[in-house]
Formats: sequence, C-alpha cells, structure tokens
Amino acid sequence: MSTEEFAEGQKPSPPRILVGVDGSDDAMRAVMYALGTAERTGYDIWLVHAVDDGVLTSGWGVVYDPTILSSVGEEALAVAKLFLSDNGFPAERVRSEVLMGHPTAVLADLSESAVLCVVGRRAAGGLDRMFIGSTSLSLGGSAHCPVVVISAASTPGRTGAHKRIAVAVTAPDKAKHQVEWALQEARERKCALVVAHVVAPVPTGIFAAFKAVQTPETTAKARAALGTMLDEVRKDYPDVEVEGEILEGVPIEKLVDETGTIDLLVLGVHPHPVTGMSFGGPLRGILAHSLCPVCLVR
Repeated sequence: MSTEEFAEGQKPSPPRILVGVDGSDDAMRAVMYALGTAERTGYDIWLVHAVDDGVLTSGWGVVYDPTILSSVGEEALAVAKLFLSDNGFPAERVRSEVLMGHPTAVLADLSESAVLCVVGRRAAGGLDRMFIGSTSLSLGGSAHCPVVVISAASTPGRTGAHKRIAVAVTAPDKAKHQVEWALQEARERKCALVVAHVVAPVPTGIFAAFKAVQTPETTAKARAALGTMLDEVRKDYPDVEVEGEILEGVPIEKLVDETGTIDLLVLGVHPHPVTGMSFGGPLRGILAHSLCPVCLVR
C-alpha cells in the first residue's frame, strides 16, 4: 500500500530510513538509531505507524473505530518527531504517516522506497523469548532493504562505542550479499569489520545420537574457506580493517557472546521460496538475546 510510486529499481532522493513507530520504548529506540544513521549519511527519516486492521473486530463482536486507533498512531508519531526535533534534526527531512494494515506487511511494502528499515524489539523473559523474532524475521525475509532490529532494554543508548561491527557467515562462499553490505557499513562508520563463522559440534555415533564433538577437519576446512573470502574482501576494500574469526560451539551462544563487543551484528536471511518468510531457530534466538542491534540482510 505504498503511498508513492517509483520506477523499478529507483529509490527516492535523498534516500530514506523507514522506521516502524508504535509508541513503545523499543520503537523510540529505533527512532534514535535512525537518527544516528541519518546524521551520519544525510538520509531522510520516514516514520510510519501501521493500524493493524486485524484487531478492528474483537472476538466478542466489538468493532473498534479505526479513527481512534489512528489518533493513537498520530500521538506516537508526534512524540517521535518531537524527539528528532529536540535533537536538532531538521523537520523538512522527516516524513510521517499512519497507514492501515498489518505492520509487517505495511513496512515490507514501503521498504521498496527505503534504503534501510529500523524496528524495535520488545523486551521479554522466560518462555516469551521463544516467540520473539517471528515478526522481525518475517519482515527481514520480505523487506526490499536491510532491516535493523533493536531493543531499548539491551541497547538503551547510542551505538558506536566499540568501533567494530560483525557479519556472521554460515557458508563463506555463499554470503556475498550480507558481507558486501557489512563492508559498506564499516566503511561508512570508519570502523573495523569482523567476519565470523561458527563451526558447530557434529553429532557422532549411530544415527548421530551420541554427544556432539568438534572435528579438526571441519574447522580446518572452514578456516581455509574464510581465508579465501578475506583475501578477496581485503583486495576490494583496502580502506576497511577486516578480521576473520572462527568460533567453535553452538552458533546462538557464540554469536550472542560476540554481540557484547560489537556495535552491530549483520545476519543473512534466506526467505522461504513459497511464503517469503524465514523462521530459523538460530536467528530467532540471536534476536531474542542479542546485546547489540541486529541487521537482517536478504
């Protein structure tokens, strides 16, 4: 339901950062992240609140007035715009609108006219963590641009103190797009890039039922493949400090540990060929526990 039409492959000028706003602390953290990116890049900011038309009719047959829900959205946008104004961001570089539709579908559609989408990730504990990430992964798998997911609880202030970002690759020879995006981001931020590959334990025994162990052969093969990739990367991006890391262990644990020492973790999302959505368990686990923003790149 995009409100503007652009030629195929064309983006508006100047480029826009699309931000999902719902009035929550996490959404405001997304606005703060977008502000930092816009200040650094010169991009405009596009604030959008989606009124979920799926909740207009309750299970009790009560029909909610969409104008009331829209007014709530306008209030949330007003708070976000005031925050940007108080931080010196020019009002003429901010666009805001309330649209009807499921938030994921609305943002995915509008992302065709954006260079980056930023959304908040609500904080949770216990069993709730099992379900975190479904919306973000769905958006990451359907958006036309990279999607940054950030939490007010784990990342309350501005990012950038570590001067390092990381991109995780599952197969060094099949991660060209997310590595390319991470390289450009590192160049733009003038920071180092860590290319990380996790070698997971391999189950052994009959029917792989026994304990999982590390195999030196697997680690050596991964190290060689990563080394080949880094040689190409350093040749194409001589101005970016690039380092490689081979991590051994459970991918979720190792990458979550990594998020404590970096400013951004870049992950590849591989959409389902039919539904367009990706609900990978490791990705969801990382989103639930990450200590830094996570960028999902298709």
